[in-house]
Amino acid sequence: MGVDVHEEWTDQLSDYFDDELGGAEREAVEQHLRGCADCRAVLNDLKRVVAQAQSMPPRPPQADLWAGIAAQFRGTGVDGTHHSTRVPFRRPVPVRFAFTMPQLAAAAVVLMAVSAGVAWQIADRSGRNTNSAATAAAGAQPSDGARDASAPALLAAPDRDAASGAAIAQVGYADAQYDAAVADLEKALKQGRGRLDASTIAIVEHNLQIIDQAIAQAREALAGDPANSYLSGHLVEARRRKLDLLRRATALTSESN
Repeated sequence: MGVDVHEEWTDQLSDYFDDELGGAEREAVEQHLRGCADCRAVLNDLKRVVAQAQSMPPRPPQADLWAGIAAQFRGTGVDGTHHSTRVPFRRPVPVRFAFTMPQLAAAAVVLMAVSAGVAWQIADRSGRNTNSAATAAAGAQPSDGARDASAPALLAAPDRDAASGAAIAQVGYADAQYDAAVADLEKALKQGRGRLDASTIAIVEHNLQIIDQAIAQAREALAGDPANSYLSGHLVEARRRKLDLLRRATALTSESN
């Protein structure tokens, strides 16, 4: 399937970006990139993510930990006497949040695979149904139950580059509303999956799994760094894309009637 073909190449983009491929492998990747707009888009998105991470300002520690550390140096020596060990004080060095290249590559690949690859594949399959391409492109509404739950503005799924702070807040913090909408869309998709061909179902399930993994990883990272706006943005984007994918897939089941 098309997804598997793209994964074969996108899996190598991190090593290609780091210049860690051998001569033959690098030449093969470059030849593929010359003829594949989707993979070029993934590489460009990867470069953008790296540039954004590198441009993040330094962040000093939120608290001075020296007092607690110094206390650990004060105790009883082997001769039973009380000692106080003097250690030169050093001011905390500003630190910055850092990502490994595989993490950055995964973030870029997930965003591009879901936004570009899944969209054209689902649209392509819907186009083979009776005049459904135009409806799918317009984001046809799902079943009545799912449509009622997806009515709020958080499901508007604005373009990533045009998303406003208000839209981010809607998707990022309206958890009850988001969870209810996802549940209704998943229920509608389950009820209508019998009207989709096996390859379309495989594409949808594969990419939902990718998005769920991205959401779980972003939540885990935010648990350790809740004030990190970069991670918050990735979580918001992944949640929005899950809604968008569910809406497309659910609409496709309605068009297949």
